[in-house]
Amino acid sequence: MNWKYKIDSPVETLDEIHDIAKKLVEENGPYRVVLAVGQDLLSLSGLNMGREQGLVEPILVGHPRRINETLDELGFRQQDWMIYSEKDYYNATQKAARLVMSGMGDILMRGKLLARDFFKALFDHKLELRKSGSFWSNVVILEIDELDRLIYLTDPALVAHTDIPGRLKIIQNATYLASFLGNDEPKISLLAAVESVTPGMPVSLEEAAISKMSERGQFPEGVVVDGPLSLDLSINPEAVKKKKMDSPVAGRADILVVNNVHIGNVLFKSLVTLCGAKSASTIIGPEFPIVLTSRSESPQNILYSLALSIMMVGDKD
Repeated sequence: MNWKYKIDSPVETLDEIHDIAKKLVEENGPYRVVLAVGQDLLSLSGLNMGREQGLVEPILVGHPRRINETLDELGFRQQDWMIYSEKDYYNATQKAARLVMSGMGDILMRGKLLARDFFKALFDHKLELRKSGSFWSNVVILEIDELDRLIYLTDPALVAHTDIPGRLKIIQNATYLASFLGNDEPKISLLAAVESVTPGMPVSLEEAAISKMSERGQFPEGVVVDGPLSLDLSINPEAVKKKKMDSPVAGRADILVVNNVHIGNVLFKSLVTLCGAKSASTIIGPEFPIVLTSRSESPQNILYSLALSIMMVGDKD
């Protein structure tokens, strides 16, 4: 990862990310987004918003007839879209990735295929995309009306389950993104059902060990990690008062870390579908941005993910 763009002040809303992306486009022109398996209604709707705003130039890879049928269903003109033919989803994903790797695209985006199939194609060693030693994880940035700050949730989509070393890498990736957006001193909550360390709940023991590492200064300066913490104690100051919780993170967490993808996915989709949270999603680890959106998201949230990816690309050489 080598994100060159530098912000002047910490980002506090997703609209600020959108505004920064527009400024980058004014200086560099639209950014090329390659959609793998492009016959996807929701992805095309979000891409079209970006295209109409002049932010992106979509490149679609997939089944040509199905792509054109989907464009017709949405009322989009076929001639406005560049299409590369590849009917097989696995090959389409790899072809899309190669377009970005070769410099013909700036951003990769998942289309109409399951996340596990998308990453299976990307992690194929023949593609040589996942470098030795690199650790990929998904981070979703959430803007929730009731909170005065952005929340970073990880990992709701990619890493199925983690041990302590894996969770440390997930924390490192999320911290890297938060720092990129101006938060150099994030408060990180390790989520669990309860805040007590319980031998019958192994995750609470793991999180307590990571918290002890934070107490002993084993994280970068300014980064504070605590857990196990329940969700309410992580973000709600009133819950902290009621439970009389003494923690440097409780009530003010910026980053929420879950121990498996099931918890993360349910939490993310609950916040988006039930609470109307705005979101932007990305993959940390690869050498170029990857947009990974959920079927439960709106085209506007896809636009935020595209804007974040434009920031990650930064100025074009």
